[in-house]
Amino acid sequence: MRIGIDSRFYGEAGPGRYIKNVLENLEKLDDSNDYVVFLRRRGMGAYHPQNLRFKKVTADYKWYSFGEQLGFVWVLLKANLDLLYVPHFNIPVLYPKQIVAAIPDLIMHQFSTEEASTLPRPFFALKKFVYKLVVFWAVLRAKKIIVPSHDVKNEFLRTSRAFKAKKDEFVVAYEGVDKDLTGATPSDVEVTEVLREFGISKPFLLYVSSFYPHKNVGKLLEAFEILQSKFGFEGRLVLVGKKDVFSTRVVELVESKGKGLGAAVIMPGQSRYVSDKELAALKKAAKLYVFPSFKEGFSLTPLEAMAAGLPTVISDIPCHREIYGDASYYFDPNEAEDIASKINDVLKDEQLQQSLKSKGHELLNKYSWTETAKITLDIFNQLGR
Repeated sequence: MRIGIDSRFYGEAGPGRYIKNVLENLEKLDDSNDYVVFLRRRGMGAYHPQNLRFKKVTADYKWYSFGEQLGFVWVLLKANLDLLYVPHFNIPVLYPKQIVAAIPDLIMHQFSTEEASTLPRPFFALKKFVYKLVVFWAVLRAKKIIVPSHDVKNEFLRTSRAFKAKKDEFVVAYEGVDKDLTGATPSDVEVTEVLREFGISKPFLLYVSSFYPHKNVGKLLEAFEILQSKFGFEGRLVLVGKKDVFSTRVVELVESKGKGLGAAVIMPGQSRYVSDKELAALKKAAKLYVFPSFKEGFSLTPLEAMAAGLPTVISDIPCHREIYGDASYYFDPNEAEDIASKINDVLKDEQLQQSLKSKGHELLNKYSWTETAKITLDIFNQLGR
């Protein structure tokens, strides 16, 4: 069978890390099918296949563009594929052959508000309409849809009338921790250098993700103020994420709350890119990992924190309960007082910290990209038969 993989996100965060790990493991698992891996220019330089059955093809079409819906379709047709795998919702809607999609979540359905957009109102309305149309078409057209949790699957089925979704169309394939994030543990000297570089002193709480509204960072800042005033926490809050309009809003929010909070909240990603090696140093030095998100598909960053040996305190949402069970400590993401109280519980209880670390370490055995790739390959082979 000749399988095409839309890998245009390769080398980027989020979907890029997903496709990187699936590709690496498919190469190790499959010695029967032939693969055509479609990449943008950046990905062409970053991806180096180790399996001779995997061939690279340039498809330098920007995501969510007319180019991917027109020019990319022509590239796909010329490749003469038996099956196309798209690890995202934005399938090429005019492509007529078999498609398997991997849709990570429906967050944009619930949180795609004007607050989360930098576009003028008419353009935002158009973007939201096109997004919903493409997701609807992806569900309608795909032979199988891979989702990262039962929570996402159930959400699709709850809205089955809108999506015309069928239960057997969805396959759950959990994610795992990228091996690039679990390399050699940074030395104490390296940790000290990273902390000095970013002006961070211990103790500190760590958050790693974007600053989109559904990540709920504003409520975390409220909770951190309570942690300072009510519980006497004298440490720092380190927020790591890329610089964009959403992070700028968080910076402005911090500044508006005065010097007390401004001096204690540090955002390293606003001055420059934070490398995986530097992030590993921050995880080694942090007291705990906190993640207040309202909505996730799999929620990978707490698992990555567990892999680094950090206790995690996260929002009590269905996805988190499914993925993390009793390996994490939970708070109500709507209540700043509860967030602060639960963080303080863990900070003050060494035995609880050790319990969370131990359970987190055990939980890592449950999730792996190899298993994700196995499930994906099984779907390819089933459709091929």
